[in-house]
Amino acid sequence: MICSTLRNIVFVFVGLTEPGFKNYTFVLTSMTWEDAQKYCRQHHTDLAMIENQAENIAVASIASGNVWLGLYRKPWRWSDGSTNDFASWATNRPNNYGRVQHCAWENSYHDWNDFSCSSLYPFFCHRGEENLLMGKDY
Repeated sequence: MICSTLRNIVFVFVGLTEPGFKNYTFVLTSMTWEDAQKYCRQHHTDLAMIENQAENIAVASIASGNVWLGLYRKPWRWSDGSTNDFASWATNRPNNYGRVQHCAWENSYHDWNDFSCSSLYPFFCHRGEENLLMGKDY
């Protein structure tokens, strides 16, 4: 439940603040991609939109496993509807295995994979401001 997780929010910011980067918050609570999108839109701006390798590395360095990104297939677009010019797909991905893999996650090796949107993963929210500050919602 979102209400119970909001009672124990702790922000831990990592100091990557080069101009042009974005502000992300890591939410440790596992949710479906759609629920993660709703959470981010309610409490931040949207799911994370990784637009270059530096952002990709920074996001993957915070999480210790798979995390949802704001990328979905229709064709591949970010949660806000914008196109993705940067991608870091794992070898032979995306593959839409079983024709049900329409959302993207990133692993701790900086690789992206397509997966079923109904799976449960923690996620990153984009906060909309300039400068990349990494935080965690527990």
